[in-house]
Amino acid sequence: MMLAEPSRSNAAQLVTSVSIGSSTAASAVMEVEQGRRSSGGDKATRSNRADVENMRRMGRSQELVRNFRMFSMASFAAMATASWEFGVFQMQPGLVDGGRPGLLYSSLWGFVGFLPIYLSMAEMASMAPIAGAQYHWVSEFAPRSMQKVLSYVSGWTSTLALQAGNALGILLVGSLIQTIIVVNVEDYTAPAWHASLFVIVTIGFAFTGSVVGHGILHYWQNMAFAIHVMVYFAILIPIWVNAPEATHSQVWTQFENRGDWNSMALSILIGQLPGITCHAGVDAAAHMSEEVRNASTAVPQAMLITFAINFALLFPMIVTAVYHMPDLTPALDDATSFPFIYVLRQTMTTGWLTVTLVAIVTIFLGSNIAYLTATSRDLYAFARDDGLPFSNWLSQVSKRHGVPQNAAITTSAISFLLALIYVGSSVAFYAITSLFTVAVLQCYVLGIACVLWRRITYPQTLPHAPFSLGRWGVPINISAVVFGTWGFFWAFWPQVYPVTGDNFNWASPLFLITVIGALINYAISGRKKYFGPVALVDGRKDE
Repeated sequence: MMLAEPSRSNAAQLVTSVSIGSSTAASAVMEVEQGRRSSGGDKATRSNRADVENMRRMGRSQELVRNFRMFSMASFAAMATASWEFGVFQMQPGLVDGGRPGLLYSSLWGFVGFLPIYLSMAEMASMAPIAGAQYHWVSEFAPRSMQKVLSYVSGWTSTLALQAGNALGILLVGSLIQTIIVVNVEDYTAPAWHASLFVIVTIGFAFTGSVVGHGILHYWQNMAFAIHVMVYFAILIPIWVNAPEATHSQVWTQFENRGDWNSMALSILIGQLPGITCHAGVDAAAHMSEEVRNASTAVPQAMLITFAINFALLFPMIVTAVYHMPDLTPALDDATSFPFIYVLRQTMTTGWLTVTLVAIVTIFLGSNIAYLTATSRDLYAFARDDGLPFSNWLSQVSKRHGVPQNAAITTSAISFLLALIYVGSSVAFYAITSLFTVAVLQCYVLGIACVLWRRITYPQTLPHAPFSLGRWGVPINISAVVFGTWGFFWAFWPQVYPVTGDNFNWASPLFLITVIGALINYAISGRKKYFGPVALVDGRKDE
């Protein structure tokens, strides 16, 4: 059952037009947007009729070129998330808290829990296919009295999540380059400043691919996805053939509490973080909505297809990895700090291990390009709505490359600064990157909660969506909010007990600092210049 968009005359009888700030403020927003339209040029020739109508409804001009189609966007999202690659290199916390079965069951639980989240976001991406994604959806669907402040805070936390996720992917490449050296040079000590140097080189590569190479990005993403799958099987099959195996009982029933928590149950719950994190990030496709042809249909399809493909690749690989760790102690104590490298060591010679790691690093380089692209689009969109300092500069689209180059420069600079922090303190760097999970779940939950509220109270005001949840919308949205809140809570916990300054999960204070800082900035200046994207939505009706 599709949700039909109400006619304006009927909607007007039910609700009144949104009023955000004064009429002068709304007029100012429109003047700014019209100025951007006139300077941005007309690149709508690759938009279809639905794209043009959606951009008109949301009060936006078509500044970016729609190079992507559904399949290329699914490949893009799969590469941006690099789910099985990230999953196998983030197993360590789950093995410490919960052991092999804890890691497996949390991965299954994460897939079940994220399904209603991505169904909900696919519908919202169909209603409002726009680069801002979560903060735009909050602005459009939240209660009128809370639209500005909630979308403003959501914009800041969404920016935080994507910037942290981008830095995490960049750092992993630097760490894996060091791992390749460790595998081949026994006395190499892997100093932190080496990792930072590798990170800087990786940032330059990602920026070049995202900005300079943007014109061909939609072509080679399909090839990169094919390599992503081929390398997967090239690793999976040799492990099953050559590596020693654990018993079925070890894999499925032998839970472990290496974090020394008070109970096994608590340890398992804390250890579910990797099983949750590995499913996050598919919404990268939503941030590319303004560069996808027929976005209201193609983006939801790409998100859900990517989510399914990611799980189909990820879970068998995790099963394979844990089945070939007959003893967890040497796996967790591997010199590279990656239990998965321990598994590979049991499978292949040093030469083949080096080739395998180089192939994985190559995939991650492609992933970094894709994720930097999505992150810069989020930054560009929020700046376009005057949500950030130097918004006019950040929201500029390069005439030469046709992309928000300044947003990409800023994103790269943030990753560079995080790399410098890593030189002095690995704890500080990992604390910042761990914010990805908590910040992204907060954005998911808030956006879905707002559309749930509107679906229950004013369903007639929901925009038409080619991909609609129909009568299943309420239970699916509720399930998404419940699971997202659950994961958000457990993502703050440290991995081991007793908690010290060295092992404390700094995500909680850093996340709170960001939220409080956003609220203070909103009170001082944000409320005067930020009106939220809803101020531009054509024919917007509210309670």
